[in-house]
Amino acid sequence: MKRVLLLLLTTFTLSCCNNNDDNPQNPLDQLPPATQTGANTFGCLINGEPFVVSNTSQQTAIYQGGGVQFGAGGVYIVVLDPFEIGVNYQFMDLGQGQARVRYFEDPNPQLGCHYEYNDTYQGTVRFTKIDTVNYIISGTFEFSSVTDNCENINITNGRFDLQYIP
Repeated sequence: MKRVLLLLLTTFTLSCCNNNDDNPQNPLDQLPPATQTGANTFGCLINGEPFVVSNTSQQTAIYQGGGVQFGAGGVYIVVLDPFEIGVNYQFMDLGQGQARVRYFEDPNPQLGCHYEYNDTYQGTVRFTKIDTVNYIISGTFEFSSVTDNCENINITNGRFDLQYIP
């Protein structure tokens, strides 16, 4: 009887321990890894919440007309030539070697928030890999945007590793 009681007490005690409640998962850990292999990954934190697009039908990366356009799930970025590895391209009106967020749609469609490039008031994109043989672009991005009747959007810790169409 003592063994059964001890077993029941131990089982009850251990089942009450849940480390997930005491240590919630870090939002950064929910983003895709920062790779440079053409893994077709895209993710960022939107106001601190993880946003990951792993479905390639919702991703785009195209180089044409003197610039590259890429993004996923409502976040799209344009960078004009020349662009190179290791340069922080500021989001602003497009000129040579500059970048802008083409547009951003809030992932919550009930809000109906749509942010155009001129709503972006700060941000950068930085390429960590540009492979013109295997058609891979990888890098990081962050930006902030605001529009009437919607909350400010702060995109941080953005990362992408995409195969692009030349």
